[in-house]
Amino acid sequence: MRRTIAFISVLSVLGTYAQDTAWAKNYATELVNPFIGTGGHGHTFPGACVPFGMVQLSPDTRTDPDEWDGCGGYHFSDSLIYGFSHTHLSGTGVADLCDVLLMPVTGEQSASWLRMGYRQLFDHSEEQAHAGYYKVRLRGAPAVDYTSLSSRPVAPLDRRDPIDVELTATARVGVHRYAFPKDQNASVILDLLHRDKVLRSEIQLVSPTEVVGSRESSSWAKDQHLFFCIRFSSPVIDRTGTDLRLNSQTAFNFGKLAAPLIVKVGISAVSIEGARKNLEAEVPGWDFDAVRKQTEEAWDKSLGRIQVKGGTHQQKRIFYTALYHSLLVPYIFNDVDRQYRGNDGQVHIADHDVYTVFSLWDTFRAEHPLLTILEPDRTVDFIKTFLDIYQQTGKLPVWELWGNETNCMIGYHSVSVIADAYMKGIRGFDADLALKAMVVSASADDPGSIAYRTKGYISSEDCAESVSKTLEYAYDDGCIAKFKSSIERHGQLDTGLTFWTRSSSYENLYDPGAGFFKARRNGGFIPGFDPLEVNFNFTEANAWQYSLFAPQDIKNLIALHGGRAGLEHHLDHLFNATSATSGREQADITGLIGQYAQGNEPSHNMAYLYDRVGRPNKTRELVKRIMQEMYRDTPDGLIGNEDCGQMSAWYVMSALGLYQISPGIDSRYDLGYPLFDEATIHLSGGKSWTMALLPTGAIDPALPKDTSAFTSFLPSGIDHHELVQGGTWRFNEDRSPRRRYKLAGPSLILDGAYVAGRGTWQGAPLIVAPATCFTDHMEVNVQGRGTCSVKDVDGVHNCPMNAPFTIVNTSTVEVDWQDHYAPVTAHFTKIDGTRTIKLESTYTNQYAAGGDQALVDGLRGGKDFRTGEWQGYRGEDVLATVDLGSVKKLKRAGLSALQDQGSWIWYPSEVTFAWSTNGHAWSSTTVNNTIDRKADGGQTQEMWSEAIGKKARYLKVIAKNAGPCPDWHPGKGGSTWIFADEILIETE
Repeated sequence: MRRTIAFISVLSVLGTYAQDTAWAKNYATELVNPFIGTGGHGHTFPGACVPFGMVQLSPDTRTDPDEWDGCGGYHFSDSLIYGFSHTHLSGTGVADLCDVLLMPVTGEQSASWLRMGYRQLFDHSEEQAHAGYYKVRLRGAPAVDYTSLSSRPVAPLDRRDPIDVELTATARVGVHRYAFPKDQNASVILDLLHRDKVLRSEIQLVSPTEVVGSRESSSWAKDQHLFFCIRFSSPVIDRTGTDLRLNSQTAFNFGKLAAPLIVKVGISAVSIEGARKNLEAEVPGWDFDAVRKQTEEAWDKSLGRIQVKGGTHQQKRIFYTALYHSLLVPYIFNDVDRQYRGNDGQVHIADHDVYTVFSLWDTFRAEHPLLTILEPDRTVDFIKTFLDIYQQTGKLPVWELWGNETNCMIGYHSVSVIADAYMKGIRGFDADLALKAMVVSASADDPGSIAYRTKGYISSEDCAESVSKTLEYAYDDGCIAKFKSSIERHGQLDTGLTFWTRSSSYENLYDPGAGFFKARRNGGFIPGFDPLEVNFNFTEANAWQYSLFAPQDIKNLIALHGGRAGLEHHLDHLFNATSATSGREQADITGLIGQYAQGNEPSHNMAYLYDRVGRPNKTRELVKRIMQEMYRDTPDGLIGNEDCGQMSAWYVMSALGLYQISPGIDSRYDLGYPLFDEATIHLSGGKSWTMALLPTGAIDPALPKDTSAFTSFLPSGIDHHELVQGGTWRFNEDRSPRRRYKLAGPSLILDGAYVAGRGTWQGAPLIVAPATCFTDHMEVNVQGRGTCSVKDVDGVHNCPMNAPFTIVNTSTVEVDWQDHYAPVTAHFTKIDGTRTIKLESTYTNQYAAGGDQALVDGLRGGKDFRTGEWQGYRGEDVLATVDLGSVKKLKRAGLSALQDQGSWIWYPSEVTFAWSTNGHAWSSTTVNNTIDRKADGGQTQEMWSEAIGKKARYLKVIAKNAGPCPDWHPGKGGSTWIFADEILIETE
């Protein structure tokens, strides 16, 4: 028999699962609280669905798709329900879906409900939800006209004529039960205009009990197709209030009903017939309670894959709700007949289940690793969906939504999910096609990617969020290299070497003196570095929160910090720093412990890095604190957006005592703080893995009686391949691991020992200078390795490395440093030293451009305000005076400005140019802006004066702020910006 690691006390599935049989029936109803995350900024919804279902049938209390805390359609602070729609996003930071809204109403004139608005009051005391079921009592329309109010006051309940609403769902069908007052006429409003922009819609009453239709809309998903088939348990008597223009709003009247009305709604992205087939296959009958029971049993089965013992009831509710949220997304997308709408807009037939809603920047970190344990077969279908999308569009998905690529967030993290699954032994997809798709996607012209591939890093002038994009592209390239090496084929070595090389690109932004990844500009680092500053060099973060993002190369990350002690020191500073940030406001940065932000994804593996420097006690302390402080059994119980399961998956993994720091690179789960006395994961193939605590001093039943053939060791992690083989791991009461025993010989268990990395900084050279412009001469110093040259009007000259030299002309400094990367270059401009500027307005540090002289330095910006040449002024006019150095004839003057209304930046409403020969007597002219404030996207204009033709030494520029955000704007009333890059002066 081949010698392998011996696990003692392996538990059988049946033996373990037989325990706590009462729980096996009550996970859904007793241990899941769908209201967690519906308050605060969690952005979840409380309605009914099945695991990974296409339908999420839930109440909508927010109608504005631009309202951030209404992304999930519902917010716990509200007191009005507008209806019950069939699709919802779970915890995203952008709104969409909320399709096919139904609302039960009473009264003789249902058309008046459409005219007046059909929102109704409710109270949380009359609302309940658990996994697969939602119920609320509607109390009628409010006496106050809420549509004219900016806030949402809680109005007193009208206790008359309530309608009881119950909701449940299958994968593709939503089922409603409405109990109307028996003495009043019952109606149901169908609204297809709800929330996002409708492009086309259709409603057909094809029989007294069946309505079909479609809705094509544009929002985050620019081309969303949804078809529906609705069936009623009672016949429609008449139909009123139809919007004849779009055929998008109507009311169906049923008269007085003696029994509750059952409404079944099948949906499809393919066709009305697909929606009808879905309905008939999944809910053929009219027994609401039977569907509810079936849905709850589906949740019991899925949630029961993990059983915990010990802990408080509240901890169990938090844990199982987190697991519930982790099992909502992605959503099944094909119909029961296997048809689905592809990302090319065409209808296809799949040989596997197809999924949608892939929030990969979030979910590659913990959500997908968790699903490799609990849902390996479903993971195969996720990857097959990725490959379908690649074959349809030429790229792997980035942030896919309902058959649309939103291109939201950064990186190409599909490759992480694919590589991680393959590395863990999950097969069943075409690995060669996957590698091809990875390489093609990594070679696409994505923001900053050309600079990344040619230079080895993205500079701030190349693209916004340059630091985060460089780091995440490098991680993804590491995953490609790892995957490629796993399926090694003859002739593919060059690809592997290319991506391994690119995976070390993070070093090119590392400043060994500061210990941070920093934004580069013009060959060097941007001056004035503040690690607390939130700016557009990072994605939803600051330098602290991205300071350790190199999961593909942890060994070298440790070496760059001077070894384990150095990285531990950095982690200590991170977790004990001030929790204040500077720079721009970023709502996603929440849940701060020092500068660690649990409320946003870039921080999520940081507490576990203490494991890698030999301080697992610090990991345990921090993980315990995060679980206790950042997760609660309340509506505001999530510290940030749920983000399609990632926020909750972090908790699930952490409560099990596991976390994977480097998905797609290393299949190891580092150990943390097991929350419960015992937790068992029921694995595929009839196996189970158990984490169990032993009281201090208790004898470990895994200890072999005869130890002669065994050796002992203290584990610091467990590999995925070991975990899925099943077994029991013992922990002490302080959550430290017990010693493990293995047969003598090689061990697969990682013991935490590390070979030193490269140990010295190998990044791209830095061209260091005090400014990009100078008036007489300037000293430059090129630091690093390579060959340096300077090109100016006199030709090309060699220059020293790691020693200062002086330039006296406009120059380009170029450093050749690596064969496969373009030279590092910097451009320095000699400007007229007689021209100076005095600012009487204050620009913000994060939009400083070249500093005080930026508006006369000759450097111009593009259409993206985030790339560094634009100077930003918020909530004030811009007042500046330029001294021309001597009296000259001024031909005309101008100001180069930018508008991006989505970012609250508008052209000045007017610019006044005043000129004077002595600084006392002034003449002036004014130019008015003529560009509509609603004009969308980044754009620039030069606001020139009329011909002046006068002598002047001084030019005063007064750019008037356009005023607060207008009423039509999502930021209504908010303070706005002026962005300028240059004062334009023409003289004779």
